[in-house]
Amino acid sequence: MKRTAFKRPRPKVVGVDLAAGPDITVLVRVQQVSGHIVRMAAINDADFRGGMPKTEAQRNPALLAMARGQRCLLTVPGVCRPDPATTVACHSNQSVHGKAGARKADDQWHVYGCDACHRWLDQGPAPAAEKIERFAAAHSWMVSIWHDIVAGMQSATPKERKAAQWALDRIEPRRGEKING
Repeated sequence: MKRTAFKRPRPKVVGVDLAAGPDITVLVRVQQVSGHIVRMAAINDADFRGGMPKTEAQRNPALLAMARGQRCLLTVPGVCRPDPATTVACHSNQSVHGKAGARKADDQWHVYGCDACHRWLDQGPAPAAEKIERFAAAHSWMVSIWHDIVAGMQSATPKERKAAQWALDRIEPRRGEKING
């Protein structure tokens, strides 16, 4: 038997909250509480439309494979082990880059990092602001590396050049171009 989506009854629209903006509708949900007490709670439209739709994860294995044998870009003082043999692609931990729960950030939001710096970024005791700042600096370096690869200033295979262009297209979309997965 095929399942059907759970249908919530639409609440009665009470009014529009002009302070929040004319496009925000104030809705009221009546909740029964034991006895004769009725509680009303204001909710927003997103509660009844479902949350924000999940975006499709942006993945590119060729881009991640380019990290092998590279030097660490995070270079956390007192943590970094600058051994290219341990370098991996370290994804951002920020939700604006697609990170959510167990989901990794999209592949264009990664930097090269040694295993020690990667552990520091994901599990280290440093404040989040410090990690964000360190990742941002490393990522701007990563973007300049991709620009050099695409321009032919760094040696790369055609597959690596295509992967670097893929990442740049998602970070710096060209005018009028729609980004597809």
